[in-house]
Amino acid sequence: MGMGNQHEEHDPREEFEWVALADLTAEDHERLAAALVGWVDANPVWHDGAGERVLLVDLDNLRAGPLRWKARMMFVVALARTADHVVISGHTTAVARGREHLAEYADVAQPVPDGADLADLKLLEGAEAVQAERRQVIVLSNDGIFAQLADRGPLTVLSPGASALSDRLFDAARVVIDLMTLEARLAPV
Repeated sequence: MGMGNQHEEHDPREEFEWVALADLTAEDHERLAAALVGWVDANPVWHDGAGERVLLVDLDNLRAGPLRWKARMMFVVALARTADHVVISGHTTAVARGREHLAEYADVAQPVPDGADLADLKLLEGAEAVQAERRQVIVLSNDGIFAQLADRGPLTVLSPGASALSDRLFDAARVVIDLMTLEARLAPV
């Protein structure tokens, strides 16, 4: 499933029947969304006793077609409902596109103008605003800038696609979960 703190040295598709997500029907995507939400319910992603739970979501890293985007936003909402603090950011177009599906977190999403690292900086600001003595962070991104978050507690990375995951972020994470692999595994066949 792409979980763990080690680079995969084999093709992860060998572990399950590979599904071309672009070929899924609208009904299949609805089932995928439900499966992703169910996965959050069935798999604790937070570390017990590790402090305040901070979720950071970089919408710019979650690129997908409309149906898969909706499934990913439902996944984000399910994760957000398990967190103590939620920070969501992305370029203006990504935030506008996401708000429709972010339920009670629509107003949390903070748009930034186009530009390198602006959403990342907004997410880091949000994480630093959490003044808890102990905190743990889940970041939905591939960007190495988030590696610094491991200094104050456990860092879990939900990578939109581990093939693009920064080595620096990978090395800093206690757990890495590849969202593309998870989607392929949970997709209806």
